[in-house]
Amino acid sequence: MKRNLFSTICALLIFVTGFSQSKLEQNTKKPTNKKENVVVSNGNLTKKQVKELRKKHAYYLANNKINKTFALSRSERKAAGLPPNKYQEQEWLMTMNPALGRPTPDNLGFIRAELEKTRNEALSGRIVGDGVDNLWQERGPNNVGGRTKAMIFDPTDATGNTVIAGGVSGGLWKNTNITSAATVWTRIATLPEHLNVQNITVDPNNSSTWYVGTGESYTGDANGNGIWKTTNAGTSWTRVFGGGTVSSTQSASYNLNIFAPSNAGVIRGYITALASFGAPVASLGANRQIVLVNDGTAGNNATTGYPLSTEGCAASAAGYFTGKIALIRRGTCTFEAKALEAENAGAVGVIIMNNAPGAGAVGMASSSLGATVPTVMISKEDGDLLVANLTNLTGNFAATAPGAFTGTAVSGIQYINDIAIKNNGGVSEIYAAVGDSFNGGYINSSNYGLFKSVDGGTNWTGPLSLPVTASGNKTCPFDLEVAVGGTVWVSTTDSSTFGDGGGKIFSSTNNGATWTLKHTIVGNGGGARVEIEASNTTADVIYVCSQLNQADTAAPTIEVQLLKTTNGFTTAPSVLSLPAGDEGRETTYGFTGAQAFYDMMIEVDPTNDAIVYVGGIDLYRSANSGASWTGISNWMADVHSDQHAMAFKPGTPNAGIFGNDGGVYYTASLSGTTATSRNSGFNVTQFVGVAVSPTGVTGLTNDFFVAGAQDNGSNYFPSSLSTTTGVPTGTVSGSTEVQGGDGGIPLFKQNATSSATSYYVTNYVYNDQVIKRGLNGATQKTLSSGVANRGLFYPAMTLDSANDIVYSDFTDGTNRVYTVRRYSAYTGGPAPLRVDLTYPTLFTAYPTALRPGKATATTLYVGTSNSKLLKLTNANTVTAANSTAGTGWSDISVGSGFVGTISDIEFGATDLQIFVTLKNYGTTNVWYTLNGGTNWYSIEGDLPDMPVHTILQNPLNANEVMIGTELGVWYANTFNPATSATQALNWRQAYNGMSGVKVTDLDLQPNSPTAPTAYNVFAATYGRGVFSGPLTAAPLSTKENDIISSTFNVYPTVSNGNITILSGKYFGQTKLNVFDISGKNVFSNTIDLDSSEQKINLGNLSSGNYILKISGENFEGTKKLIIE
Repeated sequence: MKRNLFSTICALLIFVTGFSQSKLEQNTKKPTNKKENVVVSNGNLTKKQVKELRKKHAYYLANNKINKTFALSRSERKAAGLPPNKYQEQEWLMTMNPALGRPTPDNLGFIRAELEKTRNEALSGRIVGDGVDNLWQERGPNNVGGRTKAMIFDPTDATGNTVIAGGVSGGLWKNTNITSAATVWTRIATLPEHLNVQNITVDPNNSSTWYVGTGESYTGDANGNGIWKTTNAGTSWTRVFGGGTVSSTQSASYNLNIFAPSNAGVIRGYITALASFGAPVASLGANRQIVLVNDGTAGNNATTGYPLSTEGCAASAAGYFTGKIALIRRGTCTFEAKALEAENAGAVGVIIMNNAPGAGAVGMASSSLGATVPTVMISKEDGDLLVANLTNLTGNFAATAPGAFTGTAVSGIQYINDIAIKNNGGVSEIYAAVGDSFNGGYINSSNYGLFKSVDGGTNWTGPLSLPVTASGNKTCPFDLEVAVGGTVWVSTTDSSTFGDGGGKIFSSTNNGATWTLKHTIVGNGGGARVEIEASNTTADVIYVCSQLNQADTAAPTIEVQLLKTTNGFTTAPSVLSLPAGDEGRETTYGFTGAQAFYDMMIEVDPTNDAIVYVGGIDLYRSANSGASWTGISNWMADVHSDQHAMAFKPGTPNAGIFGNDGGVYYTASLSGTTATSRNSGFNVTQFVGVAVSPTGVTGLTNDFFVAGAQDNGSNYFPSSLSTTTGVPTGTVSGSTEVQGGDGGIPLFKQNATSSATSYYVTNYVYNDQVIKRGLNGATQKTLSSGVANRGLFYPAMTLDSANDIVYSDFTDGTNRVYTVRRYSAYTGGPAPLRVDLTYPTLFTAYPTALRPGKATATTLYVGTSNSKLLKLTNANTVTAANSTAGTGWSDISVGSGFVGTISDIEFGATDLQIFVTLKNYGTTNVWYTLNGGTNWYSIEGDLPDMPVHTILQNPLNANEVMIGTELGVWYANTFNPATSATQALNWRQAYNGMSGVKVTDLDLQPNSPTAPTAYNVFAATYGRGVFSGPLTAAPLSTKENDIISSTFNVYPTVSNGNITILSGKYFGQTKLNVFDISGKNVFSNTIDLDSSEQKINLGNLSSGNYILKISGENFEGTKKLIIE
């Protein structure tokens, strides 16, 4: 019995998530924040409005702090305290709301809440169709983990073998026997799988009560959603603190005051943004004259129209600004270059005027030129006002007021750095360290701090009274410990909003009423992120592992410090030796290898204070309180790199588990045996792309596919590297890492007719290791190697299978020459041909989506980060010179409503039918043309406001379209490819079997490389591995379910697991399958169904909602069940 594409793989969605039209109209429209004037849809904007919004978007793309870090090498990023993986920054740029210049992921909380609400409402009785027989199938890898920050041994398990672990973007998981490598993890489906799990804490008064903190404040990898609680060891969960609805407002710091001339409109304080270079902004003493720069440069800025002489990029006359404040227009050269030229001419302060209307003042990055003059930025409008009143213009700087900053403040408690619980005479006192973060806006800048609850999280007090920083700002708590005897300890980290407050350790002996500063980290540039570990046996014994700021970023040195106190810091702590790593970066920076802000952990043996463990790049153990260290892992040989967490096996302190970027590792002998992987089924891998071979290739059986993962390389399925036998369709399997490091966008040849001619392409980052591989994983040809800073971190790539040509984003990240590189002639000959294609007149931003034509593969379509869809004919043969001159190039998005970053380009039945998606917040993200780009129409309909990463049309049913989003796969089944108008499609989340995890890529798998008649679709997720499901042409039928409704009675529908089935007639052998809400089959049985009652015990099912599928010869259907 056939089903249509989305009704089959998603029918449970209709049961679980089905929005009513009225609900959609009321609740899923893109929210408008009046304070920020968010553009919620550009489908109805005028051409003028689209043009203005595109200009604003282009300005934000070109002028932001993140854009200035793209040219940094991996080592330079580490030295600057930036995460080693640029993917998050790349996503920040590409998903920003064009009207605001930042992403607005806070919208996702609203959408998730609506989905959960409507799912619950749907469970009240709406079952439309039958689809539980065709779920999204999890494909793995089941032998590769992912970044893991939180782990505990389940205290309710008497064997001490059960482990609970959380993926950074993959939810919470359970392993019932961590001592066995064969034991498979299962996801705890009752906690939303999109949650970023950061810490897990057990209530000391009730081992079944756990608290999960979410949100990674110090890398921005994933937003948090507050604190979640279970009282039944994970069976059900409730959010008890934070999360929920957020809002954005503009915060302002006034660092400039104007005192003359007497124009009342000029004399006031001015909103400013500060530079990351130069001296701290403070009063200059006496008020100073403000002078507009005039460096003699001829001409005007072509974009702004302002005289180039006012941009201060050339040297001013000696002494021109002596004792004065320089007023300078933004443009042409870097901020610091302007400041340095003014400083050389005697300026005591610099004011840079923004050049973008309505953009306010923005922070200014350093270009490492050594400027020392204090520098501020003001808005374009304020700058124009000052320029119009230059006569006798005087003013002064002022220090930033405590708690003040300029930028977007995003409310809401999202980031939970740590949770600790104190047993105070039988009362569980919960302490939560709430952090802030920067993700385009300053998240939770207003009320980060330390919070407390004494009633199980029902009510919270706080922020508690931690002493403020030297600048008067709130202190940001990071790590919490409850020591023997009840003293509560808290360490700190630098606030993302204010950049201060780190390197402190406080304690409280009166249950959090007051806090005493016990120690300040000194050394290098002072302390930043601080981890503490209290002894489990001795009061006042505390170990410290602290990140150190760099005193001189131009000459970085040791960035980590280890300390121990035996008297609660009554006297100065002992400075411990550092483990000696075997890499150059560890020699320079210490065992954290310039990543102390990212991977740094410390734990002490629960029975012996002298035994301590630390982790950075690798793991180390000391048996003498840190006097000396022994390495117990090496990322190149055994345990994955980048250590984040550790937990000891209950009752066996010499056994334990580690969490790192590669998942979970276990050893039964910490003192003698290297830990080994425990990732079977721990599918939290973060994939950015997937590529699939067609089936029906001569010499091949089953599925062959490859997926690129964050920090876990290019994963090839099958894991055996077989050249003939792939992975059976619909099964979960392991994979082989055929290329290490970060796995980029993979490609698979689509028209190979035999295994001998089939191949796939993998990449590392940029165009560093673009390699053509045979089905055995071996390198057949290296297309590019050792090429740094060419293209985005994960560059857009595509394969013209007909002509064996790879196209890749090859943009020069330093000089911003936007380029596509063509790799050809790589199937034979000594070396591939490499040709760079660009056209500066049209090609003015990063290529973010590439696709050869469906019918005419020699035509290349290029989507860019600044709203353009370009077309290049004869892309397979055009020379670099002719391309640069414009031969073959055209812009087919002229007149469209595109605003933002194009994420995908796909074709319908012909090359004239083109689908385009964009991945921005606050814009219309799904578009279609049926005439090759002459006219474009929005088909976004009621899709909520979120980035769209990828799109596919069902080749067997042209009315069905599916997209990959920040919240899983969504589909519409009423699309009409012949309609020359906007289509208000009704979109639904394809929840069945996959849920709301970020989907980065979709790829079709035809059943023949030449004449396909059937297809599967594969989905790459960022946090839950790869999924697949079948596509068909048949429409959904409800008649079969009508049979069940009219002839079966299942009761009670709310039970403890004992149900009765009563049939109106004899059906014979009948299969019973029960599926949980994630689509997992949790019960199976076969009965002989006649007209008598059949009593069924469903076993030990957890409380929750389930689907009972009843199927027999020529019939099947579903019933809803609730287990209490």
